[in-house]
Formats: sequence, C-alpha cells, structure tokens
Amino acid sequence: MILSLAMGTVSQSFGILTDPAVLVAIFLGVVIGIIFGAIPGFSATMTIILFTPVTIPFDASVALIFLVSAYGGAVYAGSIPAILINTPGAPGSVVTCWDGYEFTKAGRATYALAASAMASGVAGIIAAAILLLVGPALAEFALNFGPVELFLLAVFALTIIPAAKGQSLLKGLLGGGFGLLIATIGSDPQLAQPRAILGLPLLRSGVSFVVVLIGLFVFTEALFLATQKKIIDTDVNVTDDQRQVSEGIQAVIDRPIEFIRGTFIGAFIGSLPGAGADVANFISYNEAKRWASDPSKFGTGIIEGIIAADSSNNATQGGALIPTLTIGIPGSGSTAALLSAFAIHGLNPGPGLFQRSGVLVYALIFSLFLGNALILVFGLKGARHFGRLSRIPIKYIVPVVIVLAVIGAFAVRNAHLDVLIMVLFGLIGIILVATDYPLVSVVIGVIVGGFAEEGFVQGWIINQSDPIRFLTTSDIAIVLLLLIAFSLGVTLIRD
Repeated sequence: MILSLAMGTVSQSFGILTDPAVLVAIFLGVVIGIIFGAIPGFSATMTIILFTPVTIPFDASVALIFLVSAYGGAVYAGSIPAILINTPGAPGSVVTCWDGYEFTKAGRATYALAASAMASGVAGIIAAAILLLVGPALAEFALNFGPVELFLLAVFALTIIPAAKGQSLLKGLLGGGFGLLIATIGSDPQLAQPRAILGLPLLRSGVSFVVVLIGLFVFTEALFLATQKKIIDTDVNVTDDQRQVSEGIQAVIDRPIEFIRGTFIGAFIGSLPGAGADVANFISYNEAKRWASDPSKFGTGIIEGIIAADSSNNATQGGALIPTLTIGIPGSGSTAALLSAFAIHGLNPGPGLFQRSGVLVYALIFSLFLGNALILVFGLKGARHFGRLSRIPIKYIVPVVIVLAVIGAFAVRNAHLDVLIMVLFGLIGIILVATDYPLVSVVIGVIVGGFAEEGFVQGWIINQSDPIRFLTTSDIAIVLLLLIAFSLGVTLIRD
C-alpha cells in the first residue's frame, strides 16, 4: 500500500512537470540564472533573493520550480567570468579562476567553457539523482527528531561552519550567536510576551530572515560593488571555434575519475549545513591535485583543475537541498534564500515533508534533472558568446540591485520598517565582511533560532531540568553531541 501511495505521488509530480507553465518556468529560470550568475559578484544567493518577490503572485509549483532552476543556472554561471576575466561570479567559483583564466589567455576560452558546462550539467544531474534516492529516507528518519534532537541539530549546524570553511571558531560562533539573538526578537514562544520589539508592533512577529538575507547578501554586496570603478580591466577574448566545444566535451569524458570524484565530494560537502560550494571546490581541487601524476601543473592551465572545481560546484546544488528539505536547515547561503521562498509559498521543510507535500517536493527534485539538462545545452551552445555577459558596467548593475533589494524587502510584509531593517543589516554586513565574520553563520543563527529555543525549553522541561538526561535523551542526541564535539575539536586543533 505504501509503495502504491509513493508511486501515486511520483506520478502526480510528473503531472506537474507536464504543465506548460512549469516547463516555461524551468526554461526561464535556467536562462535568468545563467545571465545573472555570469555577472561578476552577482551570486546565486542574490539571484534567488531578488526574484523571490516576483514569484509571489504565481502558483507554488511554478514559483518554486522557477527559483530552483534559477539556482542551478546561477551556480553554474559563476564559472563563466572566472574563466573569462579571472573574476569569480560567486565564492564557489574562486578555484575555477586558477586554471580557467590561463586557457583564456592562451586563446582557448571556448574549450574551458565547454568543459565547465559539461562537468557542471552532468554533475548536477547526478546530484539530483542522489537527492531523489537519499532525500525521502532522510526525511523519514527526521521524524524521529524530538525537541532535544532539534536543539542539538541547530547547535551542530552553527559549529560546523567554521570547521568546514576553515574560519575562526570564535568568529563563527559569535556570528551564529548574533543570529540567535536576532531570532529572539518578537514574542516569547512559551509566555507569549514581547521581547526586544522597541515598541514596534510589527516586530511582535519577529525579524523576517528573508529581510536579513536581503540585507546581508544583496545590499552589502551592492555597496561593495559601488566602491569599484569597474570590474575588469581587460577585454574578453573568446575565440569562436566550434571545434573547441567538442574538445571540451571530450576532455570531461576522457577523465571520468576526476569528474566522479569531484561530483561526489560536491554532493557530500553540500549536504553539510552551511558548508556550501566554496568549501567543496577547495576540497575537490586539492584532492585532484593530490592524486595527480604531476601536481605542479595545477594552476598553470590544466583542464583537470576546471573539471574538479566545476563538477563539485554544481553537485552541491542537489547536496545542499538534502538538509534544506529534510530537516529545514540550509546547506548553503543559496538554499537559505530558497528556504525563505519555500516559507512564502507555504512549503514547510523538515520532518514529515514528503508526507505533507510529497507531490510538490518530488516535482522540485525532478525539475532538477530538466534544469541541469538545459544548463548542459545552454552552456555548450553559449560557450562562444558568454563574454558579453561578463562586461555589463557596474553603473547599471548597482542601481538595479538596490532597487530590487528595496522592493524585495518591502514585499515580504508590505512594511517600510522591513526596508530599514534590510538597510541596517546591509551596513552590518559590511562590518562583518571587513572583519572576516562568516555571513552564513549569522543567517543560519536567525533561521534555527526559533526551533532551537523551543526545542531547548521543551526538552529541558521534559527531562526535569537534568542536563545529563537532556543530553542523553536518545541515541540520536548522543550522536549529535559527538558530532558537535568533533566539529569543535577539528576547528580548535586547526586553529
């Protein structure tokens, strides 16, 4: 009976994908993601945040599939300016610069872009398959999480960020703690009393983490872009050679070990809360270099470097959606933005998601296959023409981004106060970036703050204020406690 119900859910999700509006949403999402992702400094996170308000009038399936498709397109496209102008379109494309730009200087940019598109598209499809296989099982397992387990899971999410990103433990925890403090603004979940609302009725419902996201990831970046006179100093030289496209495809096919290793590293690292594509890129690149017959060639223009970087980059797309959908904790800044879109459209990730909204969730997962197939097609077809996207002047980018940020912040609750909060967090973001505090820690702190507090209070009461009983309430709690200790230990030893 369970199998027949699952098959019925899957068949209904396929029905959603046959809707012409959904197919158009996938097509437009990938195109828009590639266009915006190819603009230097305009990350996948910014793309999702800016276009989320645009999707509000649409049906949830159309809106969310559009945003997921844009996410995939933008993640891939960050490698385009990295190869062409040595400027990563997003943090996850930094490693691509090291070998990619060397090909551009040698007149082989089309070759590098084609290899990047091939590695990205196929890795994204494989990662979607992993999500399809692993996601439902993890979601069912997450049903075993009680209040204590949810609290410890939130703590683990905050401790793993400095461990994964190689950043200061103190700064990572302080950033997460700041996010937790922001999450306490509003009504006390136990006593229903207002806290830190400064006499403003709107804040009784708390500070929207969507507004925090827009401020930290969009407004902050726009302010940094405004300080630059121009993004690039040299002309983009892309040779219009179809033969190089074929050679780029063949380069990936001829290196299956490098490609598969990068794909699985990306899917695994992406599934860790807050780790993201930038961490996966460095690990994948380092592993490719470690296993190479001549490591000294890396960084001088070697196609294995691009394959390792971009296969892991796009594989994080499916990997990061695993914790986002199954336990409600984002795997990256981009999936944190998606989490806000899910909330706006009535999809509540976490334990029981596949039971509550299985049809829509499966449709989202299956749309990843179509979206990455389009990335493959557009990437290979556009390899000879992408240079133009990377040369949009800053004087056009910054005003558009700021206007969209203001509109997006206002649209969340139709409140002018949210625009002021967005600007405030944009200014805070400048301070955090300048002092090397991880923005993802702050955002995850805001996101997990609500259920972390509620889980702690409920668990503390259930276990009669006994800390030993609290921490050993179940086998899952003990495992999470060990993971927290391991994460803290790794960071302390490295520091």
